Amino acid sequence: MIIFNHNLIFRNEPELRDEIQNDALETIFIIEEAGYPLFKTFPLKSAWLPTSGQEVQYRSSIPFEEADEKFSWALEIKGVVTLVWDAKERKIFYRKGDDFTAQRLRFWVFHTFFPIVLELERTYRILHVGSVEIGGKPVLFSASSFGGKSTLTDYFIRQGHTMLCDDSMAIEKRGNIYYAISSYPFHRPYRELETLGYPVENFATKSKPLHAVYLLEKSDPDAAVEITELKGIEKFKAFHYSSFINFNFMKQERFEFFTEMAKQIPVYRVTVPWDMERLEEVYDTIKTHNKT
Repeated sequence: MIIFNHNLIFRNEPELRDEIQNDALETIFIIEEAGYPLFKTFPLKSAWLPTSGQEVQYRSSIPFEEADEKFSWALEIKGVVTLVWDAKERKIFYRKGDDFTAQRLRFWVFHTFFPIVLELERTYRILHVGSVEIGGKPVLFSASSFGGKSTLTDYFIRQGHTMLCDDSMAIEKRGNIYYAISSYPFHRPYRELETLGYPVENFATKSKPLHAVYLLEKSDPDAAVEITELKGIEKFKAFHYSSFINFNFMKQERFEFFTEMAKQIPVYRVTVPWDMERLEEVYDTIKTHNKT
């Protein structure tokens, strides 16, 4: 299966086995390794941190802030699975916990672990957004927590729009052009923990230049649906709300990246009435706006 423009192949889980779909892309194998010397290889560890309804712990041999392109590390999801990124072999190894299932393995690899691998390697910058194509052009939906981006993304998908992501989007800078890299072909309209949702057939398979970002602003149920272009520092708020990873040592470089990106990509504020009966109006307004 193609995930973030890579072939990800599970070698040891029969229900997850898949074929390499694009020989031109890098293939990452995900391999069970029950005897991986975790504690000897990665003596440094973080505190237990709440993530997606579980407690997780980061492990490494050197501090994360000293990471380079050959940085190997591990993420332990308590009681579920331990995932290891082996940068030398460019493989993901895993060790099962008592509550392991193949579906939970896939969730943690796709949703959390591999995006962090890509971020730490500076391959892409990852945003916590929803994204669809409108008129063949990728747009992002950004919002504060529970700000409606999942609901709006779901509505666009149900109207037949191609999905790029419903949760996390990769951005790649090529010269002065910022490309949208689709994530994984699953959609989760309601945020049930540790599930990717249902498969999506109408899923973007090619990277395209990002067209626009819409910052959703929750409004009163009777408020007008309005779109306003943002300028200056106001544009950066769309990216501030959309942080996928919050490592302190990466804040400065992420700030610089998205500040430059904000100079190139138009960002619009959309007032979204907090009334499901008016969702069609929000959809029509954004769709019409993209035609101008």
